[in-house]
Amino acid sequence: MAFTGLYVERRSIIHRLDARVKLIWFLLVLAASIAAQWDGSVSVFVYISIIIGLILAKIPIKRAILIIAYSIVFLIITVLVWAAMYQDEGVVIGVVPLANIRLTDVGLLVGTGKFFLIVNPITMFLLLITTTRMYDLQEALVKIGFPYKFLFMFTLALGLLPATFNEFRNVFDVQKSRGIEVDSKNPVKRIVYSVSVFVPVIIRMMSYVWDLSIVLYARGFGASKKRTYFFPLRWSRADTVALIILVLFYGLIIALKIAGFSTYYAVVR
Repeated sequence: MAFTGLYVERRSIIHRLDARVKLIWFLLVLAASIAAQWDGSVSVFVYISIIIGLILAKIPIKRAILIIAYSIVFLIITVLVWAAMYQDEGVVIGVVPLANIRLTDVGLLVGTGKFFLIVNPITMFLLLITTTRMYDLQEALVKIGFPYKFLFMFTLALGLLPATFNEFRNVFDVQKSRGIEVDSKNPVKRIVYSVSVFVPVIIRMMSYVWDLSIVLYARGFGASKKRTYFFPLRWSRADTVALIILVLFYGLIIALKIAGFSTYYAVVR
């Protein structure tokens, strides 16, 4: 069993960037999303920049479709919630069918801004862990000052996610072949029969973790406080250029929002 995590091997510009550049990129996205959280017309440019990064990273199509699909659903829900709170402020754009909510420009800007406040960092984090080896990410965070044991547990948990999903799928198929109604349309039966899936998965994962703990103990994990790396991070000229571009782009967005700029009102007026 290999703990590969969510990293996807590709030959792309984003993959070749230093892990420290991508960490700073994540922090810049978070800062820009916070600064533009009340104005989706500005925060959308942060989201577009991340989508461009995903395209350059050549991520799998299935993962891209999942990101876009969940984003659209969450966008509709978020906009409706915030539009209902701000339906008495601003210019009325229209009325949402069935919900009987007046959609105003203020409600739309705030709703989309809050949507991007949550989606931008999540999407950027997916880009980070998809294009960065856990080994490199650990080294970058250790150099910043994070404790190695904490980082190891975090990266190990990410690595166990695909294994856990595979175990769920295997146990689900086995129990279904035995005639157990694990996918029953009755919600009560589905909850009851889910025990026959969760219990075997938990037992299997505990077995993996137990074996892993023995291996780590046998290899003397934690015996030495000073760590060395077989593949040390190397900063290149491309990393410097990428960092300058990222700082200028997101710094401009933050500066514009601090100055009160809004793309929507600039176009309307």
